[in-house]
Amino acid sequence: MLKSNVEIREENRINAAVGEHIGYDLGVKMVKDYHDKYQEAGAQFIGRNILEEILAQPDCIGINVYKGLNEMGEKTYVLVGIDKQTNPILNITAVNPDGELKQQEGIVADRNKVVKGWFDF
Repeated sequence: MLKSNVEIREENRINAAVGEHIGYDLGVKMVKDYHDKYQEAGAQFIGRNILEEILAQPDCIGINVYKGLNEMGEKTYVLVGIDKQTNPILNITAVNPDGELKQQEGIVADRNKVVKGWFDF
């Protein structure tokens, strides 16, 4: 395989088209298999507003979801927008009310709601 082909494949691994509909049956199987292996269940709810805010950042092509612990030591997830070079979007340039360009923090999100799983084990 040519080096240029390898580079093209690696570049395309993270892009806005990553992800697909897998259907209910496979979804249930994957969640149950995880529960059976790790004895962990449940879900984290993330509201539409924060997802849209992250995705609306300049050059954002998707979101990385990291496992984390909140200030109380509880499991949670941290969401960070990712650009096409797979860099986390930690700073963005925005126009302030005076019409000036200003650097501001990119969105790093948490405060998810723990919810019960969508089927019984």
